[in-house]
Amino acid sequence: MFKLNLDTINKVQEFNDPYPMIIYSNLLSQDQLNHLQNSLSVKETIFDKTYMGNRKTILKGTENFTNFIDKNDIANEINNFFDQKVVFNYFYKDLNKLNKNNNSYFDFKNKKFKYLKNFISRKKDIFFKIKNKSSKLLSFLFRECRIYCDFDFSVAGTGYEREAHHDKEDRILNFLFYINDFDQTNGGNLQIFKYKNSPELYLRQPSIDEFYELNKIEPKKGCLVTFLSTPDSLHGVDRINSTSEKRYFLYGSYTSIKKINWKLYKKN
Repeated sequence: MFKLNLDTINKVQEFNDPYPMIIYSNLLSQDQLNHLQNSLSVKETIFDKTYMGNRKTILKGTENFTNFIDKNDIANEINNFFDQKVVFNYFYKDLNKLNKNNNSYFDFKNKKFKYLKNFISRKKDIFFKIKNKSSKLLSFLFRECRIYCDFDFSVAGTGYEREAHHDKEDRILNFLFYINDFDQTNGGNLQIFKYKNSPELYLRQPSIDEFYELNKIEPKKGCLVTFLSTPDSLHGVDRINSTSEKRYFLYGSYTSIKKINWKLYKKN
């Protein structure tokens, strides 16, 4: 069985305006990507929900997710790869270095990370509730930033889109991995937005007159996009118009069990 590791990936592009973002390649081979796409295409694949216009997802922490990775070695190895502290540290270090190069940047104080492997559960049963509350208590007692990996396998079709937003305040960094190519003229592009002026309050979904589109990233097969999930990390997806093509991807994050209190720093 093959094993993913950080030695295989290459850094393709990086940005620090308006927020830190790095694009990597070579996580999977073309054959592996094709196999993963085919696995998500078959009728036997069961998704957890459909939302955001037309996005079907298999959510980490569900029975469907477990069944999917048990039957698919590549999906299982993807889960093993992302759900480890060394991978978080690698991405966070690179992104944070870019972040500090900004004239003004968001950061947070508690970086005493404690990694919780295979933490997420969608069942919300009594055992998970106890584990979750215990982790939050220990995080407070030991003054730790306890984090875990969460992601989904997704297939998006006609009508899928995302408005300009930044993700939940408990997320530290996000990652987006494209499983197939998707023609940018059909939509489905990752949109990068920038505030026209620094707002007094960074809302998760700000008014459209507060920002503009700075950049657009075309879905390219095998590309891995990572970015810090700061209050100014506005992003979205333009509407998929194609009636015949689908966009296959996974989207995830490294998330704190408590809200991250981001602070805006400015260099003199």
